[in-house]
Amino acid sequence: LGAADSEGPVAVEPASTQLLALAARVAKSDSTVLISGESGTGKEVLARYIHQHSSRIDQPFVAINCAAIPDNMLEATLFGHEKGSFTGAIAAQAGKFEQADGGTLLLDEISEMPLGLQAKLLRVLQEREVERVGGRKPIALDIRVIATTNRDLAGEVAAGRFREDLYYRLSVFPLAWRPLRERTADIVPLAERLLAKHISKMKHAPVRFSAQAQACLMGYPWPGNVRELDNAIQRALILQQSGLIEAADFCLAGPVTYAPLPAVASVESSGALGDDLRRHEFEMIIDTLRAERGRRKEAAERLGISPRTLRYKLAQMRDAGMDVEAYLFAAT
Repeated sequence: LGAADSEGPVAVEPASTQLLALAARVAKSDSTVLISGESGTGKEVLARYIHQHSSRIDQPFVAINCAAIPDNMLEATLFGHEKGSFTGAIAAQAGKFEQADGGTLLLDEISEMPLGLQAKLLRVLQEREVERVGGRKPIALDIRVIATTNRDLAGEVAAGRFREDLYYRLSVFPLAWRPLRERTADIVPLAERLLAKHISKMKHAPVRFSAQAQACLMGYPWPGNVRELDNAIQRALILQQSGLIEAADFCLAGPVTYAPLPAVASVESSGALGDDLRRHEFEMIIDTLRAERGRRKEAAERLGISPRTLRYKLAQMRDAGMDVEAYLFAAT
């Protein structure tokens, strides 16, 4: 499920696989689904997955972003309009509901719909028929509705910004799609899928992620979720060299959380690398490299030493039994 499906959601994390199983079950019915989740988490991908696993798979999947349409145009866009119903309506036009007849209509970011229009939407959902703007003839609908929101709709109801009756009409089967920071096991498989997509689109030679890059992906909180991850991978594909994406190629805007530096391995009685002063120096080097996301030239400048000296000190650390790269990029 998910991870093997090149179009559906990636689901490796146990909570993700459980949610995807629920989505597959509800897909077999015509129940209205409300998908909640932060912006950029892939709610539309989940909605398409439900459509593709339903009996309506061969019928239209129509999506409309309620936040992207001006308020004065949203009603006509959703419900259609007759010729002459308003200035500029030079011909009759079917709305999104009619276009999706027989299939699935996705109302993306439903929380952005104006209160006045919510009442008309509720009536359409209840009656399963629509009237075009300027029209008088009801048009019967056979349609499955999925809505998404990046807000707490119950909170919006309490604040008076969303109709309570519409909320209950939409949330027959609620699904909460978690942000990437709570789906750590999904991140690398998702990144690999996105990388393969961009390699194909750009007709690029094969490229893969280094172990350090994978740890970096898992250690970053991804506040922009899948959208931010996709952008970072596009940049990294352009910046990488020799077919290997390194952590520094992502150019991430925020801090990455890494594991604390493990204890230095024991050495011979000479203790050349085992004293507290040397360990403090090693910790400073690792912390600086982490802050510079593995960029050694910048780290050397920040430490006030030459790149050659930094390479020498890293070699000393390896001679002491430390796996520098694993310590540097191991995720917490």
